[in-house]
Amino acid sequence: MHKKNISDFKKKPITTLGSAIAVMLVSPSLAWAQTSETMPLNQVDVRGRYEQGATGYHQGVSNVGKTAQAVKDIPQAITIVPKELIVDRNDDNLKDALRNVAGMTFNAGEGGRIGDNMNLRGFYSFGDLYMDGIRDTAQYNREVFNLEQIDVLRGSGSMLFGRGQAGGVINQVSKKPFMTDKGQVSGTVGSYDYYRSTADFNKVLDPDSSTAFRINALVHDAKSSRDVVASEREGLAPTLSWGIGTNNQITLGHYYLKTHNVPDYGVGFDSRTRLPVNVSVKQFSGTTKDYEDNTTNMTTLQHEYTFDKDTKLSTKFRKSNYQRSLWSNVGRDTYPHTNPRLPAPRGAEEDTYALQTDFSKKFTTGSLKHELLTGLEYLKEDLKRWTFNYSNCNSGSISGYTLIVDRCDVGYGNQIKDPNTLFGYRGDSYSAYLQNMIEFAPGWKVLGGIRQDWLKANYQSATASFNGANTAKLNFSEKSYRSGLMFQPDSMTTYYLAWNDSFNATADLYQLSAGAGYPAERSSTTELGAKWDLFGGDLALRTALYRAKKAWERNTDLESTGSVNARKRHTDGLEFEMAGRINPQWEVFAGLALMNARIDEQGVGNRFNPNLQHNDAIVGMTPRNTPNYTYNIWSTYRVMPELKLGGGVTAVGRRIVYRLGDAVPAVNNIPSYARLDAMAQYDIKDQYTVKLNILNLTNKKIYETAYENGGFVVPGTKRAVQLTGIYKF
Repeated sequence: MHKKNISDFKKKPITTLGSAIAVMLVSPSLAWAQTSETMPLNQVDVRGRYEQGATGYHQGVSNVGKTAQAVKDIPQAITIVPKELIVDRNDDNLKDALRNVAGMTFNAGEGGRIGDNMNLRGFYSFGDLYMDGIRDTAQYNREVFNLEQIDVLRGSGSMLFGRGQAGGVINQVSKKPFMTDKGQVSGTVGSYDYYRSTADFNKVLDPDSSTAFRINALVHDAKSSRDVVASEREGLAPTLSWGIGTNNQITLGHYYLKTHNVPDYGVGFDSRTRLPVNVSVKQFSGTTKDYEDNTTNMTTLQHEYTFDKDTKLSTKFRKSNYQRSLWSNVGRDTYPHTNPRLPAPRGAEEDTYALQTDFSKKFTTGSLKHELLTGLEYLKEDLKRWTFNYSNCNSGSISGYTLIVDRCDVGYGNQIKDPNTLFGYRGDSYSAYLQNMIEFAPGWKVLGGIRQDWLKANYQSATASFNGANTAKLNFSEKSYRSGLMFQPDSMTTYYLAWNDSFNATADLYQLSAGAGYPAERSSTTELGAKWDLFGGDLALRTALYRAKKAWERNTDLESTGSVNARKRHTDGLEFEMAGRINPQWEVFAGLALMNARIDEQGVGNRFNPNLQHNDAIVGMTPRNTPNYTYNIWSTYRVMPELKLGGGVTAVGRRIVYRLGDAVPAVNNIPSYARLDAMAQYDIKDQYTVKLNILNLTNKKIYETAYENGGFVVPGTKRAVQLTGIYKF
């Protein structure tokens, strides 16, 4: 079957969804003609806590620690990106929203690795993505239309989440129903044929049983300042909740996201200057027939039972299905491109089943106050991956970005599986954990936690050999720990010292080292930090000094024969962050991350030979795509009741990329950049809003994402203007 180009996507079911949303946009009064008041019940929580008015940039509560906790009571650095900031900046995907997180950089994928791919504190973190506390590590490009906030728990976190990295955990928090009738629709138009529409409707169905329904919807169709590069998305997220704010709450929701992108492999590097090739930032590396398609479906059932104000049991079940396909040209070495050059085009389908139950209890023994947390988890993963038939494709010819001679045996862009490339992964993970925080003296608390993970997995390949066979097995049993000491001299101040660790058995990467005899990745983070709430709690400040260490770091590039990037490496860092309201008119969100990262011991160069090491020239080098600094600041000021102005800067220091397997690594340099954005918003009667955003105001040439093995870097947007209209009812 031939794959059509991006313009053909408009003929697919996205038009049906678009029509449905259009009907909702023009007739909200028909569906929500009646409103209902919140009725008092025996509540154990604040009714409608999700949506009872904007809370600004300071989000004081997070569920990233399994239960609702004040951020100041978590002895670990945490950054919360709220929806108010996402809306003000007009961020339209997870990657853009995470640019608000200091210490974050982004990798470009090649071959099998597509979708969201980021580093935190210098360590890759795409295996640490979660949706409402449930693992969401599949390869796809994530959206923000159904997100309430994004919680970034920095540092090792396996005791809470299971296998993971030293950088931290990225948890997406979904929007939930609440007990007020409320709706909002928005539409955005902008430079480079940018069109986006979202809808968010909440309806109280039965006040007596505290039942409400909420639905979020999305249609997105946009080109970019890069030639040919474009994206189309459709999304729908209906959620039904019973017993909201009561001691017995049940929530059932589904999340659907379909994306059709033209993948972007950026521009290459000049072999003489070791800088990006000096071509227009519009220069594209592929063809008009390239595509990256993803379809994501998640169904989640959650039950929260509150025995009393100090005792809660929460259980979640999720069934997820992810489908993806990728076909792209990577002709970035010469300009203009005249011949195709393809990494293996790939397809995959993944099913996961997750079951989690968490029990929390506060109690007192003598003079000691306890906060107990315990739980069980089960995760079943089933992945199938393959390469599409691209025999003789590289002998065709290109004019401009158009493939004028197609010499593929079965056609460029086909989705015919090569039977010799079939790959399968099936894994079962079981986990149990126990944590207790004890206040042993006024203001002094000590935290201790332990977790046991068991992982059994099978890798199957049609032809590839793992230790002489076409199957390989993983059987890991790993413990993880969490510890911390906190001193809170008053309700607005926290000082802490923490040590946490992580492990990763490579299963979430479906990686190359199965059966090669390597131990699991192990990471640990030692962190000294402080948190302050100012101006009555409206503004939060934090700082953290840390060392993160990692051993047996796995390679993440499926096109490489390497298995272990480094046997030992570390990052020393210092972070500062500020979020919240300085006064009723002035909001600010800012962060600074200083990092000094080094490779301490070289890794292994070939997955089939555990004793073959990389050249020791990489020892002492800075890890790839890890700058010495990043910073971000965004601020808005309401100059009059109707008018709000804002702007900010996102900056990333110089980074390097290189091939680990080279005898003397050829280091390519990615220049530092500082991107300036601005916005102006005018509100009319609390019901209508008009907002103007300008991205990359100074129109600088910037490079945002990089391929770690050194082949290319992807430019960010040129100056772009976006105009948004919002109607609230």
